[in-house]
Amino acid sequence: MRIEDLDFSKLRAFQLVAQEGSLKAAAAKLRLTVSAISAKLTRLEEIVGVELFRRQGKSLALTGPGERLLAEIVPVLDGAERAFSTVTSYSTEAGSVSIAVGGDYLWYFVPKLNQFWTRFPNFELNMRVYRAADALLALQKGQLDFCMGVYPRVPRGISAEVVANSPFSLIYKSDHPGRARITDIVQDRLIVAPRGRATRDLLHASGGALANATYIECPTCQTAADLVGLGVGPAIVHTLCVDRRLPAGVRALDLGPKFGAVPFVVLYRKHALKRPALQFIFDQLTG
Repeated sequence: MRIEDLDFSKLRAFQLVAQEGSLKAAAAKLRLTVSAISAKLTRLEEIVGVELFRRQGKSLALTGPGERLLAEIVPVLDGAERAFSTVTSYSTEAGSVSIAVGGDYLWYFVPKLNQFWTRFPNFELNMRVYRAADALLALQKGQLDFCMGVYPRVPRGISAEVVANSPFSLIYKSDHPGRARITDIVQDRLIVAPRGRATRDLLHASGGALANATYIECPTCQTAADLVGLGVGPAIVHTLCVDRRLPAGVRALDLGPKFGAVPFVVLYRKHALKRPALQFIFDQLTG
């Protein structure tokens, strides 16, 4: 085997198939066909002279030589990505980009933009907090480049990329360490966040104590958690938001998949990713 016979595309394909466990998942990430990924793996096995994968049902598992190769190439590929990133980190492209994000989701999306200012120092990034309906209207009019948050309905001409699906949790104030029942927690009133018809419809469809409670609506999951901490009552929040710090004495009960889930999405106008800066932001937000 000669090192000149190798290239990063084959090694990258091998790494992704090993980590994802399937050709289809690796092909989606590299934006290639499954047959193209398969051809790269076949050629790599020919070059190294050993079998790297064995099939286990519909998935692929590494052989012993495959595991050793993966352990060696991961730091090499990571180092190469850092090197290219350093060389190409500065862009002379200038302009502006406008983003709207629901106030409750700033903590989730904003950290994904940390690399933008380094890569595009001549770009002005305008970030605004909008209500969902206002954000959609501004996006359609071309006043915004991206909207981020929960949008149950997406109008024509707007593309949506789901970045996470969050079920719901019931949070409540309790010093008792044991698992409580919903009927014990929800007795007369329930804080609902975020406010909106979609959440209320889910509550009504669930039946029982959740459907019969009197609702107190508030704008964000964090506000709901604060109200629970003050003893106002229990609340329904996104489970994804529960991963953040809850007030002292507030516990969470995952309502499970039967209660439903909501997608966290990035919205953008079709054909709007032709500018490198916007494509970079999109990749960061959805990666």
